[in-house]
Amino acid sequence: MPLMLDGSWFNAEGWAEVSHFLRLPLRAQVVRRCSLGARALLKFTGKHYWEFRGVPMLWESTDDQSYSPTFLNAPADCMVFGYFQSPRYFESITPVLRAELNALIGGAVQLPENLRTRLASSNSVAVHVRRKDYLNLPIFQVCDQAYYQQSMRQLRERLPAARFFIFSDDPAWCRAEFRDADQEVVDSGIAAANPLHELYLMSLASHHIIANSSYSWWAAWLGEKPDQRVMMPQRWYAHGITAPIEQKRMPHWEILSL
Repeated sequence: MPLMLDGSWFNAEGWAEVSHFLRLPLRAQVVRRCSLGARALLKFTGKHYWEFRGVPMLWESTDDQSYSPTFLNAPADCMVFGYFQSPRYFESITPVLRAELNALIGGAVQLPENLRTRLASSNSVAVHVRRKDYLNLPIFQVCDQAYYQQSMRQLRERLPAARFFIFSDDPAWCRAEFRDADQEVVDSGIAAANPLHELYLMSLASHHIIANSSYSWWAAWLGEKPDQRVMMPQRWYAHGITAPIEQKRMPHWEILSL
């Protein structure tokens, strides 16, 4: 059964950001728009469109993002909706999936060699600060300075030679806030051109301080190494959605309260 990815959610805005990921040589068809006839039927049936077509639908609850094994037993011909932000969904294929994704992404990016070399150091820590869109989305919360300073303090105790490479959608704010000698804001402009570059750069680091964001979550997951240390925030959302943080973490990741 072929896999189809519905990209229509990003038609209004955000397509420039996700299009780089969808251009990877995936064994899936990306669909952005239905046919004229399908759009007319969709307008008439609304949210019941797929039911009308006789296609089974499986929805992850919008209020509770707990892992559910139901989705692993989905029929071959169905529609699946959700975030599925738990490594338990793919734990049986983790080594293969990590190798395939790293090969796909690594082969699609071109990076400054000096930055690649420094990030490959055993003392490198990728720090992700996500701010701009979260400031205008009340359902999310922005990880504050206390979270980052506490995470860095704990890593310095274990890695005295740690160097923190800070990635953010707000580098100007980060330059004003992170000014210690062992901190470096990565602002090469490559992320704006292609988010895959920044994702891959973060994954090269030996250790990670992630935000409440699947972007840095995947960077830390893809970049797993022996003795890797990953710090993650205790809460993923500000309110409204139950998202058990224990179900998002890998066994060796550490949770810090905000």
